[in-house]
Amino acid sequence: MTSHREDNEPDHGGIRAYDAPQGDSHRRNGFVSFIIFLVIVAGLGSVCWGGWLLYKRKGVSFEHAISMPSKSVTIASTSVPQSLDVRKDSGTGVEQALLNNVYETLVSQDASGAPAPGIARSWTISSDGRSYTFHLHASMHFSNGDALDASDVVWSLQQIITSKFVGADALADVTEVSHSDASTVTIRLKSPDPLLLRQLSGRAGIVYDRTGKIDYATQALGSGPYTVSGWKPGTKLQLTLDTKYWGTQPAAVTQATFTYFSDATAMVHALQSSKVDIATPLEPDAMAQASNEAKDSRFSLVTGKSNDTLALVFNARTDSVLSDQRFREAIRYMLDHASIVAAQHGTVAAIGGPLSPLDEGYQDETGLFPHDTAKGAQMASYFSPSYYHGSLRFIYPQSYGPAIGALVKAQLAAGGVPVTVTMVSDADWQNTVETQHAFDMTLAPMAGAEDAATFADPASLSGYDSPDAQQAWKSVKASKNDADCLKNMASYATTVATQSPVDWLYVSTPVTAYNHTVTNVPSNSTAEYFPVRGIGSAQ
Repeated sequence: MTSHREDNEPDHGGIRAYDAPQGDSHRRNGFVSFIIFLVIVAGLGSVCWGGWLLYKRKGVSFEHAISMPSKSVTIASTSVPQSLDVRKDSGTGVEQALLNNVYETLVSQDASGAPAPGIARSWTISSDGRSYTFHLHASMHFSNGDALDASDVVWSLQQIITSKFVGADALADVTEVSHSDASTVTIRLKSPDPLLLRQLSGRAGIVYDRTGKIDYATQALGSGPYTVSGWKPGTKLQLTLDTKYWGTQPAAVTQATFTYFSDATAMVHALQSSKVDIATPLEPDAMAQASNEAKDSRFSLVTGKSNDTLALVFNARTDSVLSDQRFREAIRYMLDHASIVAAQHGTVAAIGGPLSPLDEGYQDETGLFPHDTAKGAQMASYFSPSYYHGSLRFIYPQSYGPAIGALVKAQLAAGGVPVTVTMVSDADWQNTVETQHAFDMTLAPMAGAEDAATFADPASLSGYDSPDAQQAWKSVKASKNDADCLKNMASYATTVATQSPVDWLYVSTPVTAYNHTVTNVPSNSTAEYFPVRGIGSAQ
């Protein structure tokens, strides 16, 4: 049926009946115009409707887009991981890169090194100091999506102890680990251990996925904010932010690449050429170079604290002349610690006792034996070199270099005590010093409170056997609260420092260099611990 209209009938919108017999070109032009109009209207409608929906959901869509981090950083380090197996590789490199970045611990640590909530949001300690109850966060999971609850914590601690993973020694007093529900874990001890919380913020407290199946040597599976997205052994280790991380702490860094160098001077060169953003920690020679560059504002330096101490260990066994406390004290007076520290170009500080500035109970013991060559020489004069075969045997690993040996030798020679310096390989050092005890002095690293018990153990490297120190350590171990622990630890440290089983040459003050595109760079103990999530962006 043909539709009809009068010639003077209004043409609403230019639309004509599809079968009108006249004006074909006009009708086609009108039809195209109408289609364009509909498309425009539909497009505008979609935009408006989409905008309305986004507006209604702006707390998710707009704000999420604004807060999405987009910063990548490259970190230069000389701490090279030998593998990714944080359970078995005792080197600092794997710990520096993975601890609290990929793997999280039952207890964490704050910027000063004190225990802080980690996987456990809180904890309580029994009145006798032998039972710790940890209350876990809810809705935790590993990076593969597996739920993390109390059963994983219990299994992990048991595995660390029974398999003797790195850090297992710190759990020697543990008699039982159990959980009453999915969010509560209890650790029971045979005797109080005031250092337990600190230990649980390190490898002894790592929580692993009990159902995860990976090759730990080449892969990593943790509950932390980052995953390992690439690893080229000896060269690079890349971390990528896990966007599904269970925690709430925001991160400005989406990707962090640890780039490894054979020496710290090369790290500074890489920083100068903008190949890396951060270099840590700097060694003495590199520190001198970096200090000059920092004056030109190419980058900034931050100095932190650590518990990494270098000790001049005396052989205090009865068959050694240094079994006499007076001779050990004489040596401490003769050593010029200020010059020894200065030789490290700002990367270390003086320390006079077994605790570091990061340890509970620390107090400054550097004034016990102030440099006094004349006093030291007078005390040492009671011990003729004939008592020690003409000279003291100073044997230490060659990795420490000749400078420290030359300094000690010269300073003791000024007080009339001859020294023979011998640098040896690690294997020879172990055989000569650790096994045969054929030495008078040696060098050894110590880690503050973590190694404090060494001085209460006659079987230790020095062979120091002091009833006073042993009783003082028993008091530390018997501490039932933080106040008693601090008091007893300080008393123990003073006892040990006074009796001088070693001379604490210096404690590391790690220096980190960074360019001005990053902020809030970690500073403490950076050779072993470098949390990426707190780094900010200046861009």
